[in-house]
Amino acid sequence: MDANHEKINAVLQFSERLKEEGHKDTDKIQKKEDSIIERRDSNRQRANELLEKLKDSLQLQQFLQDCDELGEWLEEKMIAAQDETYRDAKNIHSKYVRHQAFESEIEANKDRLHKLQKAGEDLVEEKPECAPQIEPRLEELSRQWDELEQTTQEKGEKLFDANRHILYEQSCDDIDGYLAGLESQIVTSSYGQDLTTVNILMQEQNMMEQEMQIKKQRVDELESQAQVLREKDPSKVEEIERRKIVVEEKFQALQAPLQERKVQLEKQKNIHQFMRDVEDEKLWIDEKMPQATSDHYGTSLQSVQILTKKNQSLKTEVDAHEPRITALCDTGNDLIEEDHPQKEVFQDQIVELQDKWDKLKEAVDARRQRLELSDVAQQYYFDAGEAEAWMGEQELYMMSEDRAKDELGSNNAVKKHNNLEKTIEDYSDMIRQLGERSRNLVDIQHPESDQISRRQAQVDKLYAGLKDLAEERRGKLDETLRLYMLNREVDDLEQWIAEREVVAGSHELGQDYEHVTMLLERFKEFARETQNIGDERVAAVNEICDRLIKAGHSDAATIAEWKDGLNEAWADLLELIDTRTQALQASWELWKFFNDCKETLERIYEKQNSIPDELGRDAQSVAALQRKHANFEHDLMTLGTQVQQVQEESNRLIASYAGERAREIQDREAEVVNAWRNLQIMVDARKHKLADTSDLFRFFNLVRDLILWMDDIIRQMNTQEKPRDVSGVELLMNNHQSLKAEIDARDENFTICVNLGKDLLNRRHYRSEQIRDKLIQLTTQRGGMVEQWEHRWEHLQLILEVYQFARDASVAEQWLIAQEPFLQNSDLGETLDSVDNLLKKHEAFEKSLLAQDDRFAALERLTTFEMKDRQKRQEEEYRRNHPQVEIKQEIIEQPEQREEPISAPDVTVEDVGGTGDAGPGLVNGEQEASISDEIKDEPAMNDNDAKHESMLSRKHEWESTSKKASNRSWEKVFCQLRADSLAFYKDQKHAKMASGSYLHNAAPVQLEGAVCQAAADYTKRANVFRLRLTNGGEYLFQCKDEDEMTVWVNQTCEVTGTSLAAAQGQTSQTLPAAGSKKEESKKRGIFTLKKK
Repeated sequence: MDANHEKINAVLQFSERLKEEGHKDTDKIQKKEDSIIERRDSNRQRANELLEKLKDSLQLQQFLQDCDELGEWLEEKMIAAQDETYRDAKNIHSKYVRHQAFESEIEANKDRLHKLQKAGEDLVEEKPECAPQIEPRLEELSRQWDELEQTTQEKGEKLFDANRHILYEQSCDDIDGYLAGLESQIVTSSYGQDLTTVNILMQEQNMMEQEMQIKKQRVDELESQAQVLREKDPSKVEEIERRKIVVEEKFQALQAPLQERKVQLEKQKNIHQFMRDVEDEKLWIDEKMPQATSDHYGTSLQSVQILTKKNQSLKTEVDAHEPRITALCDTGNDLIEEDHPQKEVFQDQIVELQDKWDKLKEAVDARRQRLELSDVAQQYYFDAGEAEAWMGEQELYMMSEDRAKDELGSNNAVKKHNNLEKTIEDYSDMIRQLGERSRNLVDIQHPESDQISRRQAQVDKLYAGLKDLAEERRGKLDETLRLYMLNREVDDLEQWIAEREVVAGSHELGQDYEHVTMLLERFKEFARETQNIGDERVAAVNEICDRLIKAGHSDAATIAEWKDGLNEAWADLLELIDTRTQALQASWELWKFFNDCKETLERIYEKQNSIPDELGRDAQSVAALQRKHANFEHDLMTLGTQVQQVQEESNRLIASYAGERAREIQDREAEVVNAWRNLQIMVDARKHKLADTSDLFRFFNLVRDLILWMDDIIRQMNTQEKPRDVSGVELLMNNHQSLKAEIDARDENFTICVNLGKDLLNRRHYRSEQIRDKLIQLTTQRGGMVEQWEHRWEHLQLILEVYQFARDASVAEQWLIAQEPFLQNSDLGETLDSVDNLLKKHEAFEKSLLAQDDRFAALERLTTFEMKDRQKRQEEEYRRNHPQVEIKQEIIEQPEQREEPISAPDVTVEDVGGTGDAGPGLVNGEQEASISDEIKDEPAMNDNDAKHESMLSRKHEWESTSKKASNRSWEKVFCQLRADSLAFYKDQKHAKMASGSYLHNAAPVQLEGAVCQAAADYTKRANVFRLRLTNGGEYLFQCKDEDEMTVWVNQTCEVTGTSLAAAQGQTSQTLPAAGSKKEESKKRGIFTLKKK
């Protein structure tokens, strides 16, 4: 019941709480509670009643058990009392003695009966219902006890009456035997050799006297027994009287010797007692002397005081013992005065005893003085010990780990500690007084000066340690105070977070765009305010926590737990805010999506209605319209971004919604996208029309500018003056070469113009006929200009060679004229020396003549002009002689000239004459027709022309053999391998666009003569192959795997081999190369070189 008491109380408390909360079934709960209480009280009452019954039963059973035990004892003693051993006369006296002991035992156990009777009466008084069981048992025990007493008394009387005569005789014999033994003992015993034997003999004497007194009583009893026996048996009166008289006479005869023996024993005892007392006093003095001469002066004030008291007690004892010593000496002197044979021994014993006694008194006085000094020291030790104990108690308090339970308690603890620190500070006076006392004791050279100094140092150290502990305790209390202050801050902040969580947990999402915008703005303001305030407060609390943890706070784990809990609550609040923000944002995005769709449709329809139909009348108007259209398209970029945002928002929202809302989102998106596509189609159509018109006017302007420029170049070549000498020819050649450089510089313009025209033709421009005519006119006029420049250049070379020959011939002629006076000189010398001089001059002349042989030989060689003139005359003569061969040759050459330009796969700048590589046949009628046909029939470049293409990683290492590439980093490019080149694009989309959209506007790499192989020496990346060009340029390409690299290497090698074979058959040069310049320098005359 006690175990279930708590459960029942818990149920009752729960019911009370339900009633306080106003539960709807309060009446039912009250009834159930009353039923439980009633059943609990009823059970407890029945249990208590059962317990009382069990206790009564236990008390009754214990009483009955005691009655049974006493009854068994009575039965056992009754059996012993009923034994008729008195009928046997043997050992009648011992049987009588045992019977007396038996009676004493019965009398001693009578209290048991009285106690049982008392207990039974009390039990009957308390429990009357037990009377039928208790009263019969008590009556039975009383009856048994009375019967036992009566039986025992009768047996004792029978034992005494039946054997009285025998007892009288035994008594007489006993007394007679005793007196005989005592007489022999008095006669034969000595008086002892020492005090012990004397004392033993005295004790024996006393015992004899006591026994004599007892025997005297028995002798006196014999008279009464004899009187009884005379009455019962008169025939034995004389014998009884005789036995009695003999005993009395012996008894009286022993009185005097016994008294004499006692006097002698007392004298002998006095002598031995004096010697023993002297020895005892010596022993006593010897026993007290170590105590009086002890060097133990106490280790504490209490022990010193105890020793002082002991010493005082010793002195008192000595003073009290002095009369005994004096009396003992007086006893000895009395023995000496009695002229005892051992008086000299007695005198020596007295002198020795007096000497030891004086030494003992001196030792006691000396010890008293030393104990007084020790008392002073121990008083200091005691005070120091009390100081140490006080400081120890304070240390225990300082070292206590108890802490306050709240901030108020912590503040009280700090105040209490401040008071304690003040007490410790005030206690410094006591420490200073102890120090002064220790110095005084040291100054008087106290026997314990060293120990006192060490003790004072220990006290000072302990006081310093106490102050340190006080500081440490203050730090702990400050930590605890800061901890509770932090706890208060954390609790306040957590409550604030909980209040904010209520707002952040709202589920209102708005009814339309304006409503949800208002809710979102308000919640953002709430979130911003919460974020700002919360970040500041949480950061402050975290900073306090971090500072306390970093400072090694003893509750760093608790602080860290608070910090984690606060940060977790803050994170939960932020997460709840984010969730609420996301929900509002999602609702806002949905309504904004619907609003954006509506606005976007309105803008699209507005833009559709604002597109014009005008195309422009010239380049300026078209450019103005294009700029206007570009601005329009630029404006559409914003609208396109808005449409794209609608699509992206729709895709994102569809993933988040389902059902009717998702279909509504899709319908709104489809409506916007369809309207946007229609607008883009209209804008693209307008853009293409304007682009075609702009390209048309730009083409016409380019053709016009180039034709005007070619007319100016041709006019410059035709209006040049005729040269008069070599320098004039060289000047004309330099001017003519500058025209060539200008022509070459215009190659790009020609290429742009031709490509533009071809592009317009490919696009099937509505004015294709005019474009084709302009292209033919431009190509024909350019070929004529290049042919005229080449004829003019050949003519200047021939003139230069003729003028050089004329100059060299003039120089040779002048040299010959200068040498004629030397040859016409008739002076042959008049002396040997003069002749020798003339001979030497002649030899020198001959040597110089030999040196001029090469110059004259060069003059003898024919010039190019002469060789061409001779060849021309030979051809004319051959034609005159063979007219049929000339006709056949013209038939053979004319088809070749028609087929040559058509065999090229494409019309390039070089084919038109941009680099001067075209032959003279470009200006005839057949070639113009072939160009026209090619322009009509040539298809645009498409993806089918590519032999292989894929996305690779490219690294440009070398631009030429001696120059590294400026940018040698790896980049992803889309590579397209063609018949004779390798083109690079940003991606595949740009590769499918117009052919001019190359990566970085860089022209394709020509693969003629290039070498492609795997880059086995490059280990930084895997699957890399190298491409080396003929100009020294070098590229590295990385493939995704080895198979792709093998395909690229094989395809590139195949392309490079085909391109090389084709290039060898198509290369021709019309302009002078570096070799022609060397020949030109050689053609300069020998005489002119000498002049340099």
